[in-house]
Amino acid sequence: MKIIDVSTFQGVIDWEKVKRSGIEAVILRCGYGKNLKKQDDAQFKRNADECTRLQIPFGVYLYSYAKNEADSRSEAAHVLRLVKGYKLSLPVYLDLEEEGTEDYARKGAEVFGDIIEKAGYWCGVYANKFWWENYLKGLERFSKWVAQYSKELTYEGAIDIWQYSSEGRIDGIAGNVDMNISYRDLVTLVLNTDLTKPETPAEKPVIYTVKAGDTLTGIARKYGTTIYMLKKLNQIKNANLIYVGQKLIVKK
Repeated sequence: MKIIDVSTFQGVIDWEKVKRSGIEAVILRCGYGKNLKKQDDAQFKRNADECTRLQIPFGVYLYSYAKNEADSRSEAAHVLRLVKGYKLSLPVYLDLEEEGTEDYARKGAEVFGDIIEKAGYWCGVYANKFWWENYLKGLERFSKWVAQYSKELTYEGAIDIWQYSSEGRIDGIAGNVDMNISYRDLVTLVLNTDLTKPETPAEKPVIYTVKAGDTLTGIARKYGTTIYMLKKLNQIKNANLIYVGQKLIVKK
């Protein structure tokens, strides 16, 4: 999927032109930092209203300054206040890149994510390749959005979205815009997964035996489920820890 992400820095966007340009989905900055109205993104409401009107699938991201649990809880509340009333088609992403927050970032993502998922939304984390390899290593429970501005993605690991350029040009937007590629149909997955609905067990669960070359991403796609649900059903803490011959519950 071709995805752009935008904020107030893109100014007033002509969303009808954006839609005609072939962009398939958008991630909107809703704000930054704690739950303060003055830290809402100035263009978020207009952008979200226009995407809703034109049926452009969208998710949101919040730029994080969190250095402790209280900050993370406030940032989660910030997002939930702003997305109330909107139907999100992509995850809620936490943007981790602020200097001085490196040591707390992974813990903060967990605190933020627990709250966002409890509210019924998919949660994701955005960071550049260096942060993922040094400060967020092993954080596999959320949708992963990796920034690396190059012709080739060299990050090793499963990801959902690659932000490959900050210098894209799209009709309807004055100036540069971030460009992204999604490796999964996140829109379909997000819209068909209700995290707030209790699972209804079937008489017999569907079991899949892991084969050589399998990944959780591939298995999830095959059975129309998500990595989140596979890990939940099988109590998997690390997405990389599956092995040939392992029996996985793929449906209950």
